[in-house]
Amino acid sequence: MNAHKSIALAAVTTALAGGLALAAPAHAVSTDRPVTVASARHGVHIDGYEPDSVVTRGACKGWMNTKKTDGHWFAQGLVQSWNGTRCAMILEREHNGGAYNMISDQHIVPDNGTDKDSTGYYWDHTGYKSRVCIANLSWGDASWHCGKGI
Repeated sequence: MNAHKSIALAAVTTALAGGLALAAPAHAVSTDRPVTVASARHGVHIDGYEPDSVVTRGACKGWMNTKKTDGHWFAQGLVQSWNGTRCAMILEREHNGGAYNMISDQHIVPDNGTDKDSTGYYWDHTGYKSRVCIANLSWGDASWHCGKGI
């Protein structure tokens, strides 16, 4: 990866993390997620990474990916940690403005030598909103901190 691309990816990661100084170093930035501009969404799903879904707690980051299959939308929750920080993540969903309910198992990283994990894809079509919630276990978080419902 050339230096310009590394710097650009680090800047995008920092911006998506809300400008936090704890963004991943350029060499640790994952390029397997398509980068998109949040303002281009206009309330409609983007097929892939959902920048409006990002939530951070120290060195823990959670976000969603979405995909459209056979004309129907599905959402996936993802979590990543840096510097050995223990992070937990769940995916929640609401229907027609109702309460959010947990729909995935809890995912904790690092686990078995990996600092990143994801849920499967869950139904997220018309009338539904999903969101990713994280907890920084290294900080002793006793409650979930959730991103925006998409």
